Amino acid sequence: MIARLVLGLGFAALTVSGAAAQTFTPQSASGLIVTFSTERLGPTRILIFGEVTNSTNTPANRVILLAEGLDEAGRVVSRARGYVPGLIQARSRSSFEIRLAGAGSERRYRVQVEAFEFQTTGQ
Repeated sequence: MIARLVLGLGFAALTVSGAAAQTFTPQSASGLIVTFSTERLGPTRILIFGEVTNSTNTPANRVILLAEGLDEAGRVVSRARGYVPGLIQARSRSSFEIRLAGAGSERRYRVQVEAFEFQTTGQ
C-alpha cells in the first residue's frame, strides 16, 4: 500500500515537473530589416538614424534596437539601446534614432533588433 502511494506521488511529481520545464523558442527577427546611417555630433557623440522594415504579414510592436560601436579588431567599445516608436504595420517601415556615447575608437557600427513582439489578434 505504501509502495503504491510512493510510486503514485513520484509519478505525479514527474508529470508536474515536466510541465513546468517547457522551453519556448523566441520569435525570429528575420522579417525585420534594419538600415541605418551614422553622423558624428562631436568627439564622443554619435547619432544613428534609420528605418526598420517589417517584411512580414504581421504588425510588429515594442521593437528594441541594440546599437554597437566596434573598433578595428571588431570588439564592442560602445553600446546603446533605442526604441522604434509605435507599431510597425505589416509590409511597412518605421524610423528610429539612437544617440550613442562613443569611446572615440569606433571604426564601424552595427544595429540589430534585440527584442520585439509580433502583434496577434486581440492585442
